[in-house]
Amino acid sequence: MSRELFTAHIPHHDNGQPKIKKLLIANRGEIACRIIATCRKLNVASIAVYTEEDALSRHASDADESICIGAIRDSSTNPFLDIDLLVRTALDQGAQAIHPGYGYLSENASFADRTREAGLLFVGPTGAAMTALGDKRSSKEYLQENAPDVPLIPGFAGKSQDAADFEKAAASMGFPVMLKASAGGGGKGMRVVHQAQQLHDELARVQSEAQRSFGSSDIILEKFVQNSKHVEVQIVGDQYGDVVSLFERDCSVQRRNQKVIEETPCLFLDPETKKRMCDVAVRIVKLIGYKGAGTVEFVFDTTEMKFYFLEVNTRLQVEHPITEEVVGLDIVSLQLYVAAGGRLSELPQTSDIAQTGHAIECRLCAEDPQRDFFPDHDTIALWRPASGPERTKNSTVRYETAIRTGSTVSIYFDSMICKVVVWAPTRAMAVERMAKELAHTACIGVKTNQLFLQSCLLHPEFQNLGYNTSFIPTHLKQLLRNPYNAQVPQKISIIPSVFLRTLHSQITPFGNVTTRFRNQRLDPLSAPCDIISMRTTRKSALGDDTDVVRCDACLLEPTHIRRAGGNADEQRFYVHAVDDSPGEQDERARYDVLSQTLRKGDVWHSPSYSVRDVRLTPVQGSHIHVSTPVELEMSIDGKKVRAFLVIDGLASASGSSLHHETVRILAHIPQIGEWVQFQRDTMLSFFVNRRRNPEGLAQDKGKVVKAPMPCKILGINVALGAQCKVGDVVMVVESMKMEIAIAVGAAGAFTTRWKVGDAVEEGSVLCLVE
Repeated sequence: MSRELFTAHIPHHDNGQPKIKKLLIANRGEIACRIIATCRKLNVASIAVYTEEDALSRHASDADESICIGAIRDSSTNPFLDIDLLVRTALDQGAQAIHPGYGYLSENASFADRTREAGLLFVGPTGAAMTALGDKRSSKEYLQENAPDVPLIPGFAGKSQDAADFEKAAASMGFPVMLKASAGGGGKGMRVVHQAQQLHDELARVQSEAQRSFGSSDIILEKFVQNSKHVEVQIVGDQYGDVVSLFERDCSVQRRNQKVIEETPCLFLDPETKKRMCDVAVRIVKLIGYKGAGTVEFVFDTTEMKFYFLEVNTRLQVEHPITEEVVGLDIVSLQLYVAAGGRLSELPQTSDIAQTGHAIECRLCAEDPQRDFFPDHDTIALWRPASGPERTKNSTVRYETAIRTGSTVSIYFDSMICKVVVWAPTRAMAVERMAKELAHTACIGVKTNQLFLQSCLLHPEFQNLGYNTSFIPTHLKQLLRNPYNAQVPQKISIIPSVFLRTLHSQITPFGNVTTRFRNQRLDPLSAPCDIISMRTTRKSALGDDTDVVRCDACLLEPTHIRRAGGNADEQRFYVHAVDDSPGEQDERARYDVLSQTLRKGDVWHSPSYSVRDVRLTPVQGSHIHVSTPVELEMSIDGKKVRAFLVIDGLASASGSSLHHETVRILAHIPQIGEWVQFQRDTMLSFFVNRRRNPEGLAQDKGKVVKAPMPCKILGINVALGAQCKVGDVVMVVESMKMEIAIAVGAAGAFTTRWKVGDAVEEGSVLCLVE
């Protein structure tokens, strides 16, 4: 639940009708949902636009009206970048205004001008203001001429796009340097170049990415300030020349030049410095008569303790919610208010703005931090934001997202799937609350940076207010480890065994009768035995540096050997480690070793755990089926354990299949901060499956490169038959709005059957090294 924010109401015409009754949102996903939420508060009808690839998105169902604007695949122009189409759609649907959101055309001057020329209100600044301040090259030229005392980062902002001119400028100022899309933002179209020989290729990649993301390939070059904070100031201006500052945000936790954690206020800055930065921000936008919400970004050199103007984002920022929480204002409503001609001076709430408490935002992204934050895509098997006992009264939480259980994370869109926003009275409380919130949020089915974000929040350097934009690169090895003292892995192996037994008892007649029940003395081999294989969604989720696969035999203690004094409501599980190491040992021999362990009773000397107070409830609805996402609560050795579980891909929907088939279970476990994958086998199926799936031959490693996800070939860097070395980048592909370099893991002659522009399915062979 979020704090109550002040909402500015839409100004009216002389006849009493609001100037905006219907709004087209020229965007998608979570930002479209965010705008729709404010529209509801203002009684403004919302129009969503969506593509065929996004037809089931939440923003399309949340809006009052939804219009399909075409498809992205096999299209020369992304419909979200088609100005004529968007303006025509707004007119056809009777809208009075267009809100561009962020990204796409939000900082495109032509879009702003064409919208207004069509007689519609554009929720943002004028095209002239965008040209002067929104474009990075133009903004530097404008400030050099009109405000020469504003400190600028040294760089090359000439109109030439020739690589030789960039190389000359970089050599004169010294490396490292940063290449930036002049019309871009959001971390896209940016590269840090550390060596001269990298500049030519990186320039080509940045130009390509900028053209596809923003419709312009113009690039500028700046000196890269290594020990710096990224601090930005939120402003709102109206058409009458009034501009208010909503104070600063610290956005220094970044990977690939994209923000992942933001907070406000920036406690590292002293009050005088913050005031000077806010004053400079207001002065810059007043020069141009800025109208709407915007952000003035600065680089703060933590060595020299000086700040430099970076750029103006002439749109709503992704991280605007943390400012809303601290100042108590609905910024989207202020956008609509000034777009419709409202005066800020007539709103008492904007005359004496103060910061209260501390707010943090974490961007939950579908990506794999272990693979250089490579984007991932799949279906969300369970989405369940934290709630209930993990919440406290002295903090508020917002989930800004368009996903829900069953949503698909598509390759056609950005990898960010949710923004988690926490407000608390102090920074320490906000950090603690955010870490718990992330740990208790279940996002099962796609790899995310969920645990990585927790590592960042709990890292000692993050407690140091002087952390800078090098925080992630500097501490990456530590941040890739689990930040918690993980529970004993054997104890975790109990979870799927308890889950399946409890589920079986609830959905099957006579489900409480032990499987393979016989009215005779127990044969040890007939004891209910589950082989539990566990794989995490990242390599070191339980603290080590190898691919984590653990196999345990979990056995429920038979009643005839129950220890004296045992409680009738207690279940005791024995957990015995199973040899799952790769090697040449015959699987029959492995089976014999385990069966002898059971027959001799040695297994009853393995570690055991007392399980009590087991409760299984559906996450949604009131009935439990095999395919129902559920919450499992129980006590293991007196300590409460929770997990959220989904059975994945079970061939049969009957309860009996839970005992006799291989079952794959996806489980989010708050104690370890992420979801893991379990597989439950019988003894026989476990060893049979191992024989069917032998390890790949080591000598083939690196020679075959497969597409990690559906992608498009952007470039082939090596001629067919050319010799490659290990680590050579041979191809460049695009997926999820990102360019991805494909490197080879072996030396040899390069070959591929693809050409530039081809679409490649996930798992297809991209290239071979022979």
